Amino acid sequence: MHIHILGICGTFMGGIAAIATQAGHRVTGCDANVYPPMSEQLRALGIELIEGYDAAQRSLAPDLWVVGNVVSRGNPLMEAILDARDPFTSGPQWLAEHALGKKWVLAVAGTHGKTTTASLLAWILEANDRRPGFLIGGVARNFPVSARLGEGEHFVIEADEYDTAFFDKRSKFVHYRPRTLLLNNLEFDHADIFADLAAIETQFHHLVRTVARSGRIVHNAAEPALGRVLARGLWSESESFLSAEGWHLDAVEDDGSASRFDVHFRGERLGRCRVALAGAHNRANALAAIAAARHAGVAPAAAIDALAAFEGVRRRLETRGTAAGVTVIDDFAHHPTAIATTVAGLRERVGPQARILAVLEPRSNTMKLGTMAAQLPESLRRADLVYCHAAGLDWDVAGALAPLGARARVERDLPALVRAIVSDARPGDYVLAMSNGSFGGIHQRLLDALAGREKGERLAQDAGTGGRPGGGAAVPCAPAVRTAGRLVYLHGFRSSPQSFKARILDERLRALGLAERFVCPQLPPSPAEAVALVEREIAPGPDDTLVGSSLGGYYATWLAERSGARAVLLNPAIDPARDLAPYVGELRGYHDDRPFRFEARHLDELRALHAGALRDPARWLLVAAKGDEVLDWCEMLARYPGVRAIVLEGGDHGLTDFDSLADEVLGFAGFDARAANTRDEPKE
Repeated sequence: MHIHILGICGTFMGGIAAIATQAGHRVTGCDANVYPPMSEQLRALGIELIEGYDAAQRSLAPDLWVVGNVVSRGNPLMEAILDARDPFTSGPQWLAEHALGKKWVLAVAGTHGKTTTASLLAWILEANDRRPGFLIGGVARNFPVSARLGEGEHFVIEADEYDTAFFDKRSKFVHYRPRTLLLNNLEFDHADIFADLAAIETQFHHLVRTVARSGRIVHNAAEPALGRVLARGLWSESESFLSAEGWHLDAVEDDGSASRFDVHFRGERLGRCRVALAGAHNRANALAAIAAARHAGVAPAAAIDALAAFEGVRRRLETRGTAAGVTVIDDFAHHPTAIATTVAGLRERVGPQARILAVLEPRSNTMKLGTMAAQLPESLRRADLVYCHAAGLDWDVAGALAPLGARARVERDLPALVRAIVSDARPGDYVLAMSNGSFGGIHQRLLDALAGREKGERLAQDAGTGGRPGGGAAVPCAPAVRTAGRLVYLHGFRSSPQSFKARILDERLRALGLAERFVCPQLPPSPAEAVALVEREIAPGPDDTLVGSSLGGYYATWLAERSGARAVLLNPAIDPARDLAPYVGELRGYHDDRPFRFEARHLDELRALHAGALRDPARWLLVAAKGDEVLDWCEMLARYPGVRAIVLEGGDHGLTDFDSLADEVLGFAGFDARAANTRDEPKE
């Protein structure tokens, strides 16, 4: 079957594309913005992508059009499909009919914790040789992908209550017909499509109706809304968790980064679980996953053993770095309940004495409407200071946070928000940034500004007491937000300016109206000629930032030390003469298949470009992926001591998730990354 997917670059529809390809179908697709990393991942699967929704795409004549919920009436391609009476369906419907029909579907539903719980459940099955398929909305560190068809009979899906398509306003999850349904929690959300909690409960009731009598529903007994849903009708087996009559836990130990607890079912102790997740909510997620896996045939003891090797999910209390004694943490929380849970989890980790500076971006559709504004003060109560970025909001954020008094500050300008946080932060503090988006690269902006403040304070102290006899004039602190010059991207070995990382940065600067600030030369095979070209034709200076990927990172190191430019190193080569020795000979470029010759003399040229110890580590940002399959991330950290470092759990050499890092890079270089990332996340 040939399917053409409208809205293919969303997480959900992109996952369907990957699964369809693995199932042997021909897949093409289109989106308003075809951009990396999703575009690169899809093209790597052989999927042809088209930018935009031009009606001329009907000439592809697919067997079926698959329509994502970002598409609405008025879309030119959709209107042409309707006029021609072509067959079309939704993403969830296609998935149900062509991928899930013969699978044992384990669906994870609820307002909060779907990604974490689905990741836990998929890992339990994987660790017990079930080889499950899955479609998860986040990045689980135990898996290199977020969607796959799977070789076994089981399929884990994050079951979302958002609507299916413009022509099917039912929740997506009613299509999946799970054999095992895990109901985690339920409260009001998605105010843009649901009038109240009762409307959402009705959708969950419809979901319950789709579970066969031989299936099983595992539900949270502590959730009144779920109790009301099940009271409306229950036709299958059920087990509860967080209840004395069903699954429960006790003997809890929580050190802030991991939890240990005893697992019980109907009065029987089944074992002691250790999982690298903190907080009562994550213990409940793990308990629910153990219960659901039991229905799929995994003994609780085996599930408990598997969870000891679970590596977590990105953007869940993820430490992004420390500068000036201040730790910056990233989290996906964007609903008041999730915000409260996240702050409480961090409080458990750091203890009652450490200060938490909570930074919030109300970015989800519900939060943009201000529907839950009244709940925000209580959700942020356990934070010592609160900061909110109010750009683009038309409700009274300051008024909503007024119950917090002087502890709360609201800013519409992101640089002003960064300056306020840096001014207030003290060594030992924890800055917790919460958003379901990239938050304009605020994490690196904060780390950069804190490092600049610390350096300025040291210089001022040296000048005042030890710079020269009798003291001297104070040295001004380094500015918290620097002026951006040019962004010079240096690509890796066999790469080109067509590198997807280069294209992302180029697109972001174009969105800012700063296309002329981006420079990305095609580097020749000779290392000596490559750096000579950059020095001759670009002549980087102190206001510029060099971004070097792999071998380009090696060049950037040498050039930055000579020019005083800042440098961002993306999985940089440390000893390229050693690593590239096997490649001497005839080669071809990755992007254009261009032939070139890499010669033995080039290895000597590489050795000659080795730079010594860094003169000013504060001007450097290192991104190192532990999952780099080409270079050693430990070597990278050892080579660049004292620099600002982002160490990715997992990842790969090409940094296929670079889209989530681009704002950090731009922020480090002094650009307003938030303004460059104007495309709202698709509903999928």
